[in-house]
Amino acid sequence: MLLARPAVRRASRTLAVLLALGCAADSFSSTAFAQTSSRSTSRSAAKVAQAPRSNAAQPAQGPAPTAARPAQTPAVEAPKLSAAEEAKYQEALQRFNSQDLSGSLESLRELAASNPAATPPRLILARWFAELQNSKAVRTSLELATEESPNDPEAFLSLAEISLLEGSLTAAELLTNQGRRVLAQYDANPTRKQNLTRKALTLQLAYSNARRRWSSAQEAVLGLIQLDGETAELDRALGRVLFQQNQDDKAREMFVRADKLTPADAASTTLPADALLSQLYAERGDLANAKKYLDAALKASPKSVPTLVLSISTALEENDLESAWTLARQLYANDKSADVLKIYGKVALFRSDYPQAEGAFQEAVRQNPLDAEAVAGLALALCEQDDAEKRKRAVQYATSNVQKQSNNRDYLATLGWTLYRSGETDAAIQVLQQSVADGQINAAAAYYFAVALVEKGQTAAAKQLLNAALGTKPPFAKRVAAAALAKQLEATPAQPQK
Repeated sequence: MLLARPAVRRASRTLAVLLALGCAADSFSSTAFAQTSSRSTSRSAAKVAQAPRSNAAQPAQGPAPTAARPAQTPAVEAPKLSAAEEAKYQEALQRFNSQDLSGSLESLRELAASNPAATPPRLILARWFAELQNSKAVRTSLELATEESPNDPEAFLSLAEISLLEGSLTAAELLTNQGRRVLAQYDANPTRKQNLTRKALTLQLAYSNARRRWSSAQEAVLGLIQLDGETAELDRALGRVLFQQNQDDKAREMFVRADKLTPADAASTTLPADALLSQLYAERGDLANAKKYLDAALKASPKSVPTLVLSISTALEENDLESAWTLARQLYANDKSADVLKIYGKVALFRSDYPQAEGAFQEAVRQNPLDAEAVAGLALALCEQDDAEKRKRAVQYATSNVQKQSNNRDYLATLGWTLYRSGETDAAIQVLQQSVADGQINAAAAYYFAVALVEKGQTAAAKQLLNAALGTKPPFAKRVAAAALAKQLEATPAQPQK
């Protein structure tokens, strides 16, 4: 959700953020053969993207993990290819596109034999498979690369990245350490070595943050600063690590330095120092300091969108709906973008001001009809109104989201609630059962399900769901209603289930 505080210890989230900040080197899914031929790269990528999937390895569901190289990452030094080497490369690509994997591998091996600085053949195949979103073949190629090219570090680091994105922290750390050992001896391409060093440090920072090993995380950040120089993103990363080691004043110093280094075009989307510090204090549980620094940030930058969004989120967590509404209107006064409209609409939902919520979400959907979050918000705003036609539209909107993402528990919960509000209780229960089937508690879904079960006389199950909903921390619009219903059920003798 837009207003949810970000989780700070999820490895996949940490890595994704670091990659987006530009701390990582090229991943295995970068454009094919970048280390060998900058001239053939754009042509080869287009051909690979149009190639039929190979029968040698059927594609797994979903794309392979990828990470685009940020603009500030140095370009890889590309050794010049001779005409013969260029022809050999194109031959390998043509064979790959013709599903002749053994022939393609043979051509790549011949090319590697004539060019010691070239990327190992299996790594090139991994990149091509990544272009086809064939994650199973990507992993297989990388595994084989560690056996056939044990003195090249990239396959180990790429497998570490996959492991980290999958949440396998131990595997990620072991593979990163092996990649770094190999990297220490690697000298075929100095620029590639620098990029892979950056990738190894980024991985170390990610799994160290996930495991709360702050000294290791600090070592990684300092290594990145030594490699690339001081940047706003790295200063913020260092500040976070220092804060986790209870060096609060030093952390704030780094955040202030980061603000000064932040480009003007990025400042409007970045939490300023005191707002970031407030967020960290809130995560620590120090609500007094969280409020102190958030108030200071809001006073210093009253039009800062990230600061206003954080302030709204905080107000909702404290059930201070009037403050949240004041801040939402302040935000809306200066920005009519879809993201702001969704925030405005969400606060309106919390206040049970459904016409206002409808208007905000309707405009957000008009701006982007494919915005599933806006569609879900509009469905919720419509179904709460005493208008049969609006409730019918609500079901239609919610159904469209589920048709696109059938396993999304939020969208299933929204569909279930719109069905219930339309009088289709049995259908609602079936959908709501799906929304909680994986055992993950969605507070809104639990409340919706409980309400439907109470109508069927299943009060014992409803009580369990309400307790689960009320036991979650993130704010949800029906928390007050859930608490009232739980209190009512506690005072009501249990009824036999129908």
